[in-house]
Amino acid sequence: MSKVIWITGASSGIGEATAYEFAKDKNIKLVLSARRLEELERVKENIDLPKQNVLTLPMDVTKIELFKEKIKQVINAFGRIDVLFNNAGISQRGSVAESNFENYRTIMEINFFGVVALTQSVLPIMLKQKSGSIAVTSSVSGKLGTPLRSGYCASKHALHGFFDSLRAE
Repeated sequence: MSKVIWITGASSGIGEATAYEFAKDKNIKLVLSARRLEELERVKENIDLPKQNVLTLPMDVTKIELFKEKIKQVINAFGRIDVLFNNAGISQRGSVAESNFENYRTIMEINFFGVVALTQSVLPIMLKQKSGSIAVTSSVSGKLGTPLRSGYCASKHALHGFFDSLRAE
């Protein structure tokens, strides 16, 4: 049976590179998600898998109300979800004194709340399947604060706490 791997933030960077790496296993199916459909389609075209084994699923991780529909699309296409790789995220640079509070809110919405909401939405499927893995992109900044990265570090610290708790459960 083909494993179904869903990657968020798949249009560039770590997500794109991970998609290519997973595609080396010709017995998988990939779901590629990010905000920009044209970039997802570019990645799909560069992946060496049959095109019917790659679903481009545009989504914004801050649109939590749409997650059930997105999950339904994955299940309709491939029947299951074996791996959720939470990779969508943004960075930030700026001193605490000069950073706009709304930037902190945006970083937390994308890097933390979106990840938690998607994880909670997919978890029941994996529990029903009695299998599945959830991965998340974090950073050393999730363990150690660094100058000019207060919001980013806070979001990654939050991820570490959440996923440490999920793993313990």
